[in-house]
Amino acid sequence: MYADPGVSTALLSDILENLLKHREISLDDLAKITGVSLEIAISISKSIPGVKVENGKARVIAPLDAAIYGLRRGVYYKKITPYLDWHDFELFSKEILSGHGYIVRNNFRLTRPIRLEIDVVGIDLGSGRAIVIDCKHWTKGVSPSALRDIAEKHRARTIKLAENISWAISRWRFFRYAKTLIPVIITLTKPKIRVYNDVLAMSIYELNNFLRDIHYVLDYLGVQPIRIKKGV
Repeated sequence: MYADPGVSTALLSDILENLLKHREISLDDLAKITGVSLEIAISISKSIPGVKVENGKARVIAPLDAAIYGLRRGVYYKKITPYLDWHDFELFSKEILSGHGYIVRNNFRLTRPIRLEIDVVGIDLGSGRAIVIDCKHWTKGVSPSALRDIAEKHRARTIKLAENISWAISRWRFFRYAKTLIPVIITLTKPKIRVYNDVLAMSIYELNNFLRDIHYVLDYLGVQPIRIKKGV
């Protein structure tokens, strides 16, 4: 279900901001806070993906679904980002990867022989392709120079994972199927740089299309996945 196209962006923004802020709120309170009738508060809340309306309350069950819908309807991202966190990004990334058949692990950590943390990793068992995701939750845009620095750090992190894959396998057995690693940075809004030193940067709502057209995207952008050395 989608919001009536006649609903103004400003009104949708007010409703959505309060839903994300409270996560669960009575429809009466929502109507009072936003200055609309109860009927309008109900109608708009029901139309937002990721929001469940029942028993006189609106509850956000999929924050990023709701946030992405708002962005596509023109809601200013600064009205949304303060109420999202890394956990929201990780769960949404995991859901998308799983939908494309990847085996997924959130918050993967190594403590030896090196310290290493990966927000989300998804492995396609057939191809051996592993998507290594760093979720970035920014409340404002990031400069190209800052994004390049983040990309370099994520690439270095992914290389360390490849070099210590035997240790990674001991912590998560599905790493034994990995042949190549593709480092990806996920943000809420479209980054100004899309690829840097073989690290892809994309908004969370582009991840689904990337996975669907992954061969084309990698070829078009000239991205070279990080290969795991045989016998490592």
